[in-house]
Amino acid sequence: MAVRSGAGTGVVASLVIFVILTIALLIFTIIFYVGKTEALESAAAARADLDRFVREQERNDERVRALVQEAGTRSVTGHLTHRYDELARWVSGTTPKSLTELKTEMEGLGVSPTGSVRGTLEDQTRRIRNLTSELDAARQTLANRDEALQAQGREMQAMRAEHAQALAAVSESPRRFERANEEYRQDLRRSIETINRAKDDLRAEYDGRIADLESEIDERGRELVRLRSRIEEFERIMNESRMRASSPELLVDARVLDVDPANEQIFLDRGRQDRIVLGMGFEIYENAAAIRPDPRTQLLPRGKATVQVVQVGDRSSTAKIVRAVPGRPIGRGDVLANAVYDPNRTFKFLVHGRFDVDGDGIATEAEAEYLRSLVIGWGGQVVYGEELPGDLDFLVLGEEPPMPAPLPGNPTPGQIEEWSRQRLANLQYNELFGQARQAQIPVLNANRFFILTGLGANR
Repeated sequence: MAVRSGAGTGVVASLVIFVILTIALLIFTIIFYVGKTEALESAAAARADLDRFVREQERNDERVRALVQEAGTRSVTGHLTHRYDELARWVSGTTPKSLTELKTEMEGLGVSPTGSVRGTLEDQTRRIRNLTSELDAARQTLANRDEALQAQGREMQAMRAEHAQALAAVSESPRRFERANEEYRQDLRRSIETINRAKDDLRAEYDGRIADLESEIDERGRELVRLRSRIEEFERIMNESRMRASSPELLVDARVLDVDPANEQIFLDRGRQDRIVLGMGFEIYENAAAIRPDPRTQLLPRGKATVQVVQVGDRSSTAKIVRAVPGRPIGRGDVLANAVYDPNRTFKFLVHGRFDVDGDGIATEAEAEYLRSLVIGWGGQVVYGEELPGDLDFLVLGEEPPMPAPLPGNPTPGQIEEWSRQRLANLQYNELFGQARQAQIPVLNANRFFILTGLGANR
């Protein structure tokens, strides 16, 4: 029993010790954990305080390292504060101020809020240098002017001395100057009398020449009137000799010899010896009486067909039918007309204005030039100008240019130029038309020209 009791006591003691050690370990663990938590919190607070001065990503910046090295035993903040104080005293010359106050003070001295003190100083230095250069130039100019004034002063003194000498000489001999003055007056009087006599002689001479010239001008005027009368008479005789009454544009130029309906061809009684050329177009009418303009519209009617020469012989030619009117067959003896062509003479044409040959609704000068090339190619002659020659056979007028609307108030030079151009074009068009009517020269509008040259088939 004693042994058993002693063994139980040892176990109990061991358990007690174990429990005490466990409790002690637990206490130490709690103490160490609380200390670690406080250390971590202190470290976090220290890190936050450090980030307020320099952040972790900024610590590796070369400039920050340079500041740390430059600070030496000081703190970086103390070093920066010292540098800022020195910079503020160097810039403003007073006790250190905040950066906002320093900027406000510098702005009052001309430094832009968005600029720099150095830039402002450089600008002021440049201005001072420029002003210094201008001042030096002004001083040099002033010195030059002083020298010029001194020279003028010396010259004036010399002139005064010379004047004083001359005045003394005049004062010494007044009678000699009076006699010279009297002689000058007499010479002047004689010169005036001589000039007046010469003037009268010239006036008489030129009055006679003017009268002779006026008589000659009157005679030339009378001669000019006589010449104009003779010219008008010659033009009248020439117009009559050109058979104006028969309307040359309506004359029959050829006749149909035969018709080949199967090949859509005809044969006409004109050939190479009659100056027929390949590609020439003709309108076919039943007879010459059908080639008359409508008395109301003055438009020429279309023929029963339009043909184009495709083969030229010596005395006859073959033409292809390019347009035909159903129900109006072409027969032998039908007449052909082309305003440009004539077997016995060369017609002269004046083509003026803009034309719409291709039927696109736009009249152009290029299409007028195309008509001129057709006239030349078909044996006609084209004349140019804004006046009708006396031997003109036909005037071909395009679309009439419209009279421009009145100019607005305060027009620009471009508007004035365009208005003048349009007005001149309208006036020239109507003036040519009036001259042709007065001289009894046939006027072909686009309709007549297209029909009488076979171009109407494409319109």
